[in-house]
Amino acid sequence: MALPLQGIRVIELAEQGFVPTAGAALADFGADVIKIERLDGDPGRKIIASGMVPTSEDGYDFLFELFNRNKRGIALDIATPEGRAVFERLLGTADVYLTNQLPRVQRKFSTEPADLLAINPKLVIARGHGQGQRGPDAEAGGYDAVSYWSRGSVAHLLTDEDATEPASQRPALGDIPSGTYLAAGVCAALVRVARTGQGMVVDTSLLNAAAWTLGPDLAYTSITGKQMRLGGEPRSPLARPYRTADGRYVSLMMINEERYWPAATQAFGLTEIAEKYADAATRRAHWTELQMPFREAIGALEMAEVDSRLRAHQCIYSFYATPQEMLRDAAVQENGYMMSHPEHESVLLPAAPVQFDDQLPVIHRGSPRLGQHSAEVLGEADFTEEEVAALLAAGVVVQRAEDGS
Repeated sequence: MALPLQGIRVIELAEQGFVPTAGAALADFGADVIKIERLDGDPGRKIIASGMVPTSEDGYDFLFELFNRNKRGIALDIATPEGRAVFERLLGTADVYLTNQLPRVQRKFSTEPADLLAINPKLVIARGHGQGQRGPDAEAGGYDAVSYWSRGSVAHLLTDEDATEPASQRPALGDIPSGTYLAAGVCAALVRVARTGQGMVVDTSLLNAAAWTLGPDLAYTSITGKQMRLGGEPRSPLARPYRTADGRYVSLMMINEERYWPAATQAFGLTEIAEKYADAATRRAHWTELQMPFREAIGALEMAEVDSRLRAHQCIYSFYATPQEMLRDAAVQENGYMMSHPEHESVLLPAAPVQFDDQLPVIHRGSPRLGQHSAEVLGEADFTEEEVAALLAAGVVVQRAEDGS
């Protein structure tokens, strides 16, 4: 069954994690994504090797695979006249162009939207920034640790007030959602191009993504001028975490308290408070003290028993899962949220968070070796064998074998 972006060609001139994530999502959706790398490769290939992110004992670069699975790759020097000619011919075959080039780099290489639309008037041009295309830092670079995690206030809001240092960021925590937002914008722009025949520029930034993520906090602060504090206000006993006898946390989240009050109290044998506080207004006036019976009941039971009781009464809840438990989660496995890698059997990579016609997503190919598909891609752009050989001989294009040699 065809995926929705089958037949769409994407040229990706982007590095690291943010914008390449958009390419990975579009590839998962069926697009033919061709990644153009500089001759010495995307610097993202060196993150695992540098030790910034831990890896397995065999040193496998799962991070580059995460950002670049299902793509083909060409290594091309676009700074040379010959390389520029190749670049322009490839753009002529494309529907979408992805880039994280800073504005000053776009000016240097004549890759601003006007330059690209002169080559292909129907092109969707998708750009990812650190801070955005306007303002005093439009020309400044920005990784997700800077523009999303730090400047975007995410770290501040996730750090305890009495902490001696900020909360530690997980790898690519800002890159992955930001790239997915960019992919969504590309899909919207493709609809516009199909209707009008006119190309379009799509733009987002890591800072923009942080603002969207923190929408409730920022809206509250805009009204009050204060930071939203959590935990100080009375809260329903059915909408908070509790600790089990074996040290696990369970999150109850039954916001519709009226509906779930009988079920939750029955689950833990709390018949006395079920009857005494059957009225919603009475419960609300005693929310704080009503947490204690649940805390004591759950605290006397181990995780398995709590799980059994809540499930039997169809309550809305979840335990705080470890990564190992999430990978074993039947919902994760049966819905295909983690995909098996075709070249490294122990690796599972998360699928882009959308599915079509109930198809389970798959990785059709691993990430490209540097220059792995150079000759193949050039051939599809109507370069002759002689022209390809001349480009390779001149060092404008690099072609690597399957083993990377």
